[in-house]
Amino acid sequence: MSSNTWVVGSGGLLGSAVTKTLTNNFHATPIRWSNNHDSTEDLDANLEQFAQQLNPVQPWQIIWAAGHATVSSSQDQCDQELAVFNHFTQKVQETLTSPGRFFLASSAGGVYAGSVDPPFTEHSIPIPTTAYGSLKLNQELALTDAFSQNAHVTTVIGRISNLYGPGQNVNKLQGLISHLILAALAKKTMNIFVPLDTIRDFVFVNDAAQVINTLSTMDSPPKIAVIASGEPKSLATVISQVQAVIRIKIPISYGDHASSAGQVADLRMIPALPCPQLTPFPVGVKTMQLDLAQRLQENDGFAPATS
Repeated sequence: MSSNTWVVGSGGLLGSAVTKTLTNNFHATPIRWSNNHDSTEDLDANLEQFAQQLNPVQPWQIIWAAGHATVSSSQDQCDQELAVFNHFTQKVQETLTSPGRFFLASSAGGVYAGSVDPPFTEHSIPIPTTAYGSLKLNQELALTDAFSQNAHVTTVIGRISNLYGPGQNVNKLQGLISHLILAALAKKTMNIFVPLDTIRDFVFVNDAAQVINTLSTMDSPPKIAVIASGEPKSLATVISQVQAVIRIKIPISYGDHASSAGQVADLRMIPALPCPQLTPFPVGVKTMQLDLAQRLQENDGFAPATS
């Protein structure tokens, strides 16, 4: 059966949520992300298969929701991830000659970390301050450059605020809410190294996926769109509200650490499109608590990270 939509990274937090919004999508074979050679080889093979089974009367669509780098990743790790993405965009340009659309999931927090005058919109000037932020901005530029001379391909960049939701990878040094809940459930202290008045915009993953689905079906989508809840919260408020929902004491230790240097104080966002039905924060937190409790019961190897 032909399918004209491929979600790259469908096994991740965002990719799996986006996949659920689709009625018929391309089922790629697993991609080995452990090194560049294997990644590009698997992406190329899947791209060839995707191209062969396309329905020629419908435009194709690729949604890139893959990525392993975080704010704490090294320059080398980010460079390797960028190389894979650059290779892929060029390969798509060469392989898919029919009309289509390429959506890139980028990071609002990463590209706006050094920007001024929050709240930030798609019109704000991006100023990344970390290797991760530069990676995301460079991916945006690579996508735009790859298809700048191709009038048949539409590119859409979604700068997404802080995602949270069930299924988040707790082995990464990211995901404040998941690690707060996990610390409470596992009764292990979570170390926090950023001020309690730090402001973030948390968007539930299913809400972000719905917005991406809307952007993917619009006749004339914006080139860049900020995807956020539009409901900023301070770290102190987040801790208090999570505590109120899960009703389990969160063991927290506060201190200083060099890793906090890349953390900006105020990341308020104004979403380009409203979420069709914004998930209330307590509902999202409760969903995560149930998910993490089940995962913790199945695997006691989780270890709360620092933030």
